Amino acid sequence: MKQGYSGGKRQREADRDRRKLDKADRLRRNRELRAQGHDPDIAAPPEALPEVKLEDIVIGVPSRPRTRTGPTRVFVGGLSWNTTSEGRRGAFARFGTIVDAAVIPDRDTGRSRGFGFVTFENPNDAEAAIGAMSGAELDGRTLKVNRADAR
Repeated sequence: MKQGYSGGKRQREADRDRRKLDKADRLRRNRELRAQGHDPDIAAPPEALPEVKLEDIVIGVPSRPRTRTGPTRVFVGGLSWNTTSEGRRGAFARFGTIVDAAVIPDRDTGRSRGFGFVTFENPNDAEAAIGAMSGAELDGRTLKVNRADAR
């Protein structure tokens, strides 16, 4: 019952002998190069690069302004507990079309937690609202208005 021949011991011995011969050839070649004054371990010096002025160097890529499309959500903080979604909608409606205005309620009491979100249809309207309403007063409280972070 003969199994398939995989080379086995004879193949390993042949590979070992081939590696020995390759190493002997490399050593002989390196000795000859050293005798001629060349060091085989050191690569040839690279060609000289052209001189470049410091003014011509550009680091990085110029950034492009971000263009946002679609509804833009704005965070509104520092709200009074008495402020409702409708009251805030009225304060922000002068900047553009509002898709949604929500005051975040406390789970236990149902009262406002002091912040909410306004979603504008146009990103430019949202930027105008952020600029004008940040630091403004609503129901006796100073507002903090920024672009809302994604969840």
